[in-house]
Amino acid sequence: MSGILVVERSTTLSHLLKRTLAAASLAARSELATYLDTIDHLKHSLELAQPYGMLIVGVPARPTRDCLALLDFLASDAQRTLPVLLMVHEQSADLDGWVRRRGKAAIVLWTQFSRIPGALTQLEPRAEQLAVQAEAAAVPSQGIRILFVDDSQSVRLAYQQLLERQGYSVATAGTLNEAEEKASRENYDLAIVDYFLPDGNGDELCRRLAGLPGAPTLAIITGTYREDIIVKSLDAGAVECMFKNEAKELFLARVKTLSRQIQMQKSVESERLRLDGILGSVGDGVYGVDQQGVITFINPTGLRLLGYSEEEALIGKSAQGLIHAGAEDNGHGESAESSLGQAYTAGSPLKGHETVFWRRDKSGMTVECSLLPLAIQNRRQGSVVVFRDISERKSADSLRWEMTHDKLTGLVNARHFTHQVSQELLRRREAGGYSSILYIDLDRFSAIVDAAGLPASERLLVEIATALGRRLREHDVLARIEGDRLALMLSGVQLENLFPLADSYRELLHQCKYESGGVSRPITASIGVAVISRETPSAEYVVEHSRLACRTAKQRGRDQTEIYVGEHDARIAREIEAGWTERLRQAMEQERIVLLVQPIVPIAALPTKESAVVQRQGWRVNGSGTAGQEYLFEILIRMVGKDGQLISPGVFVPLAERVGMMPKLDLWVLNRLLRYLAGVRGVKAPIAFHVNLSNMTLADPDSLKLIEAAIRTSGVSARMLVFEITETSELTSLHSARKFISALKKLGCRFALDDFGTGFSSFTHLRHLPVDFVKVEGSFVQGMPGSELDRKMVGSITQLAQSLKLRVIGEHVDSFTTLEALRVSGADYAQGNYLGEPRSLRSVDFAALFPHG
Repeated sequence: MSGILVVERSTTLSHLLKRTLAAASLAARSELATYLDTIDHLKHSLELAQPYGMLIVGVPARPTRDCLALLDFLASDAQRTLPVLLMVHEQSADLDGWVRRRGKAAIVLWTQFSRIPGALTQLEPRAEQLAVQAEAAAVPSQGIRILFVDDSQSVRLAYQQLLERQGYSVATAGTLNEAEEKASRENYDLAIVDYFLPDGNGDELCRRLAGLPGAPTLAIITGTYREDIIVKSLDAGAVECMFKNEAKELFLARVKTLSRQIQMQKSVESERLRLDGILGSVGDGVYGVDQQGVITFINPTGLRLLGYSEEEALIGKSAQGLIHAGAEDNGHGESAESSLGQAYTAGSPLKGHETVFWRRDKSGMTVECSLLPLAIQNRRQGSVVVFRDISERKSADSLRWEMTHDKLTGLVNARHFTHQVSQELLRRREAGGYSSILYIDLDRFSAIVDAAGLPASERLLVEIATALGRRLREHDVLARIEGDRLALMLSGVQLENLFPLADSYRELLHQCKYESGGVSRPITASIGVAVISRETPSAEYVVEHSRLACRTAKQRGRDQTEIYVGEHDARIAREIEAGWTERLRQAMEQERIVLLVQPIVPIAALPTKESAVVQRQGWRVNGSGTAGQEYLFEILIRMVGKDGQLISPGVFVPLAERVGMMPKLDLWVLNRLLRYLAGVRGVKAPIAFHVNLSNMTLADPDSLKLIEAAIRTSGVSARMLVFEITETSELTSLHSARKFISALKKLGCRFALDDFGTGFSSFTHLRHLPVDFVKVEGSFVQGMPGSELDRKMVGSITQLAQSLKLRVIGEHVDSFTTLEALRVSGADYAQGNYLGEPRSLRSVDFAALFPHG
C-alpha cells in the first residue's frame, strides 16, 4: 500500500489541504483529526502491511501534548522511513531541530501552502508512493458493538457498511420500539440514534435506553444543526451529537473517540473487580481518596481495623477529621497542614509514615501507613493509602510526643503550649513576678510559599524554629500554633526590658532568608506580646491577647512589635510606662538619639542596565548625571542604649506613643536636622529630606506652632522638608491632620503619605489630605518580581496617585530586578537597601555626592 495520510484538527485547513492536493492530481488516502488516533492508525497500518507513502501533519500554533507525542512516535526507528511534511503557522526552532534530527521530513508554512506539491516531490520522488492504491483495510475495533437507529433503510445500510469496514460489530433498527426491544435483549456498547424517528424522537429513546441494565453509551445523529435538538439530547443522556452531512472521516473519528472511552470504562471496571478481589484478601487496611481527601473506597480489613461494618459510613466523606487528625492536634479538627493532607493534595508518595488513626468509637490507633499516588492514563486520580495497626510495638513515650508536638518543626503544638502556659501561670501565682507570651506571625508567608515553593517554605519554618530555639532558657517554651504562626513563652522577665527583649526576636528572624526571583530576602514577622502575672485570669486569656496584639502590629505596617496591656493590667502598664518615660527623656538630653539618612532616588536618573549605575559613597544614586532631578533622603532614627547598642525605633517609638512623648521626640529630631542643614553648602543638585511625624504630633496644635517657629528661625528653605505621615487607620482626625498639613504647606513644606496600601482608609486619606508624595508599602514592592498581583497593585496605586498629580515612591527595593519592575509600574522614585543602606547623617558629603549638578 501507499498513499498520503493527512492529519489536521481544523476542518477549514483540512479542506485547504485536500484542494491543494487535488490541484496537483493527488488525493489523501486517509484523513484523521486527532494525533493519538494517528499513532494507533500508523501502528495498525504496519501490522496489516498497509504502510503509507507520505504523512502530512498540521501542527498547532502551540503544540499540544498529543501533538508532541505524535512527533516523538514519528522519530522512533520504526517510523523513520515514512516521509513527513509538517504544516506550521510560524517558524519554530524546536520543530526545525526535530526535522534535522529525524531526517526525511520538511516544514511548509500555511501561508505558503502552494509549495506543498513541490515539498512532497522532494521528500518522495516516486509518484507511485503518493498515489492512492486501495482503501485501507479496517482497523480492528476491539469488540465494540454498535446499535445504529435510523428510519431510512439506505442510511442504515450505508452507515452499517462504513462502521463494519472499521471492524465494528453493527446492528440496526428503524424505529424507537425496535431499538428498545433489541437493546433489552442484547448488550450494546454504543447506540447511535437518529433524532427524528417515526414513533418518537431520539431524546425519548435515549431516556429509555439509559434506564436499561448495562445501558450503552448514547450518541445522537441528525441531518441539521439545531441547538434545541442538541440540548434536549444531552439532557436525555447523550454524550455526543453527530451530523449526517459531516465528512465520514470526522464521523469515524468521533466514533473511535467514543470507542476508546468505552474500552477504558471496560478496562477500569474489569480492573476494579480484580482489585476488589485483591483488596478483600490482603491483611492490611487499604482505602482510596481523591485529591480533596474524600474517601472513594476501603477494603474489609480497613473497615475492621477502624471499627466500621459498612463502607457507606466512610465513602464520600473526608478522611481528615474522620479517620485521622493533623500532626499539630490530636483532636478531630484536622488541618491541611498534616503530612497526609498535603500528600492527598500534592499527590506525593509517603512511605512508612507513622501517625494516629481514629476508630469509630473515637479511640486512637497508632498506625504505619504508606501513600501511593493513583494515576490513570498519566492523569492523577487521587491516592491509595495502605495502613497497619502498630499500637503494640509503638512505645508510649513516642506516641505521647507525637500527640504534643508538631512533626515538621519538632516544636510543641498549640494544645500542649496552652498546658505549659497554665503551669507557668501557677508558678507566677505562687512566686510572683512576670512572664510573657510572644505571638509570632510571619509576614506575607503565603507569598513566600508562592515564590519559593512549599518544600522550601517548610525548610524555612524549620530554620526559624531552630534559630528561635537556640535562645530558649529553662522554662521557656516555643510552639508552632498553626501554619506560619509561632508562640514563645518567656519565663521570668523584667517589664522594663520586655519590649527590647521581644523586639530582639523580631530582629533575629531577619537572619532567616528565602530565595525569590534569584534574590535572597530576609524574613519579617509581626510580634504581639502579652504579660503573665498572678492576676492573669487564664492561659487562654493571655494567649488570645498576645494574638490580638500581633494583629495590631500587622495593622501598623508589619515587621512590628506590639505589647497588649488590658484594662485589668493597669499596674503592669504603669511599670512599663514609668521606666520608658525616663529612658526617653535621658536619651534626648544626652544626645543618645542619632540621625541616619537613606537615599530616595529618582528612577529616571538610573540607567536600565545595572552595570551602568554609578555608585558614590556606597550609594547607587545615579548613572548619567542628575539632569535636574530632585533627590530625596529619609531621616531615620536610632536610640543608643547605655551599653552602646543601637535600639530600633520599632522598640521605643510605640512606647513613646504610649507615654505621650512622640511630639517631643518629633520636634527634637526636626531641630537636629535643621541645625545640620543650616551648615550644608555647595550641593549642586536639588535635595530634600523626609522627616517622619507621628499621628499624635499631627493632632497637637502646640507642636504645630513649635515646628513653624523652628523652620522660620532656622534659615533653611522649607521646601527642603518633606514630612511623612503614616497611612494607617490611626489617623482618626482627618480635619486636624488637614489643618496641620495646610499650615506647614503655606511655609513651603511638602508632605508624603507613608505605607500607602496597608490601611483600610487609604483612599480616604489620599482624597482628603493635601500630600505631595505617596510611598507604596514596601511588601508590595518587594514582591513585584515574583507576583503578578503585587505588580498590578503597585501599578494601580501609581496610576491613581499620578492622576492626582502626586509623585510615587516605592520602598524596600532590594535588587535591580525589583527596581526594573518598579520602573515598569511608572513610579517616580525608589528607596531601599539596593540603592543605599541607612548611614549616619553626618558621614554623608552631599556636595561630593552630586559633583556635576
